[in-house]
Amino acid sequence: MDKKKRRTILGGLTLSVLTGIAVFFGCFRITSVKVEGNRSYTEDEIINKVLEGPLSSNSVLAMWINPEERTKDAEFLNKIWMERTGRNSIVIHVREKEFIGYVKLLDSCFYFDKNGIVQVSTVEALDDVPYVEGISTAYIRVGEKLHGITSKELDMLFSIVKMVENSDCKPERMAFDEKGQLYLYYGEIQVNMGTEENLDRKVSRLLGILPQLDSMKGILHLENVDSTTESIVFEKQGSNTDSEASSYEEESYEEENYDDGSYEEEDYEDREY
Repeated sequence: MDKKKRRTILGGLTLSVLTGIAVFFGCFRITSVKVEGNRSYTEDEIINKVLEGPLSSNSVLAMWINPEERTKDAEFLNKIWMERTGRNSIVIHVREKEFIGYVKLLDSCFYFDKNGIVQVSTVEALDDVPYVEGISTAYIRVGEKLHGITSKELDMLFSIVKMVENSDCKPERMAFDEKGQLYLYYGEIQVNMGTEENLDRKVSRLLGILPQLDSMKGILHLENVDSTTESIVFEKQGSNTDSEASSYEEESYEEENYDDGSYEEEDYEDREY
């Protein structure tokens, strides 16, 4: 084969390879990226961390990327992986660490999971994670279990967090007393939950009653709720100001239909639901 023919063949092969590469990168160029499961990080933050570099623009080559390696410094991430959903589209799945509460020590907030393991610490408190009081904070270290909290108390916190996570009844803070009884706080409303007994019933009643207590101040008694409980007592507390002293007033509502929140008003000393 003479030189002219070899150059022609090599030129044709080179052109074919280059054309194939151009078609490959053109046909599988990523035009759509979705991020699912993120809460602490924005979509742009996740995409910028994972899809960085020239190979990240191709939906086929992007599957060779190790997203966990690229996000190893993201302290709120538990797991992250990618899925190719089309020729030009991928989905980045994010599973963040789940916290059931946090405790304070000095100027830091320490967040722990359902097993009581401290996962991260921050200076500013995170949204939608309740502050938990009544737990010993003499010694706290990230990666280790909290001291001074029992497995029953952890189970109570986890159960409440999971049962209210899709509602507007997430507590601002929670507290245990020396007997292990739990209290929830919503603004100026204190909810006495008692022990872990009938916790699901207590939370169910809480979700139905709390919206009716908007802008009120007082104590909602759920500590003795069981399958036979028909009414719930709410102790409404008055407020005192410098210009006017309001006396303590209590009223009573007898619940007739819990599901739709209807009630009849009567003149009693407490408010019952």
